[in-house]
Amino acid sequence: MASTDRYASVLVALLEMVKQRGLEDSGSDVAEFCNQLTEEAIAQATAWDIPLEDIGLGGIDPVDMLRRKAA
Repeated sequence: MASTDRYASVLVALLEMVKQRGLEDSGSDVAEFCNQLTEEAIAQATAWDIPLEDIGLGGIDPVDMLRRKAA
């Protein structure tokens, strides 16, 4: 069985990818899905008293992913 730190590293890497993709493709269907994943990660971290900075989501507003980029 893998250590907790290894699991955390995998999940933090996934969250970073979701965050970047959601912000890069803001306003798209992909961004909406990334928004949902990010909001759930924030909710779970909050419920478990995990600082958002520890999972790379400090200062992130998932709603930014839903805003369409200016043309």
